Amino acid sequence: MRAFSRGPMPFLCVGHSFDHMFILLFSVVVLEVEREFGLSFNEGVRLAWLGLVLFGLGAPFAGWLADKWSDIGMFAVFLVGIGLSTMGAGLAQTPDQMFLALTCIGLFASIYHPVGIPMVMRVAGSKSGRMLGVNGVFGSYGMALASGVAALMIYVAGWRMAYVVPGALSVFLGIWFALRFGRLAAETNAARRLLAANSKKKEGLGEMVRALGLGKFLQIMGALSLMTLGAGLVFQCMTIGLPKILQARVDWIGDAEGAGFIASCIFFIGALAQLAGGFLADKFPLKWLFICIYALMTPALLLAAFATNELMILALWLIMMITVGNQPVSDFLFSRYVPKRWVNTAFGFRFALSLGTAVVAVPLLGEVFDRTGDFYYAFLVMALAAIVAVLAALILPGGGMQAEEPAAPEPKTPIPAGAD
Repeated sequence: MRAFSRGPMPFLCVGHSFDHMFILLFSVVVLEVEREFGLSFNEGVRLAWLGLVLFGLGAPFAGWLADKWSDIGMFAVFLVGIGLSTMGAGLAQTPDQMFLALTCIGLFASIYHPVGIPMVMRVAGSKSGRMLGVNGVFGSYGMALASGVAALMIYVAGWRMAYVVPGALSVFLGIWFALRFGRLAAETNAARRLLAANSKKKEGLGEMVRALGLGKFLQIMGALSLMTLGAGLVFQCMTIGLPKILQARVDWIGDAEGAGFIASCIFFIGALAQLAGGFLADKFPLKWLFICIYALMTPALLLAAFATNELMILALWLIMMITVGNQPVSDFLFSRYVPKRWVNTAFGFRFALSLGTAVVAVPLLGEVFDRTGDFYYAFLVMALAAIVAVLAALILPGGGMQAEEPAAPEPKTPIPAGAD
């Protein structure tokens, strides 16, 4: 615990909370923005469309910059940039200004996962699964706080303060992180170069294909991509649409504050599943653990397609438990199939696929609700996506690739936390 509190891990965990919270504030705020700007739900939710797409598509570039420049520097840029953008959303006076601010939030938010998640695994070492679970809980609590903070701020001071206050906190945290760990950036880059010089072989795409054979390489890439797309679509739909789904399906929820409060409760309770998922990831074969957990998703989604009121809340809670509980498992599983030197870039492409499913999720939710007044067909699409993810996991070769790679020799100087 002492090592946890003295190193970068607290910043990584709080940053994970901010990342998800700032993205999802709009899922509640949109209910107020609709009224203020005179928009339909479909028009309102589309203000966040490009930002959500960039949340995914910006990840590969962020990961590449972390590999080439500095993961510490990129993390500081993330905290300050997303904070300023979030404050800008609170000051927006027109739909166009809100669209621009939400787009910037999504762009800076894309930095966290390809930079922060590999840093967590490097700092955690042999306890990567458990620490991914702890870090994941912070991310889930960020989702929960998004609904709760937005609901509270709307009630106390209006929706604009739901953006301004958290944004200012993020800027402060980013400056603090840069001052505390900025000097490590040069040491980290030196350690990165040392590892590259000591490596007996280069790790890259061509080397992976030659070592595995083209057929097995395509099998791995195809399976990982389909798993990521299927699970990502469910995640995006549920996190973006949860307050509106509650408002539509639970009779006694009428306003944004009520929907935000219940959504927060679902996120808070469901987040505890990530601790269990992280613990299990250190104990059991990752491929079969993923399959066993995610196989429960389709029945839960089909229950939600028909449920109302208290049964709907139970179904949504089960869906969130499965979604967030499987995240440390899927993160750890993915890390077994990528070269260590390019882990940030690889995670960037993975999160681009996962979070880029917003390009489908946002229009799906908006069009289905505006045309039918309900989310029944959206749940059927999500159930199909969950089936695709499980089937893809079944064709994934077991064992991973990193076990087949010879270990690099120990460097002559210690590598600071956050170095490759």
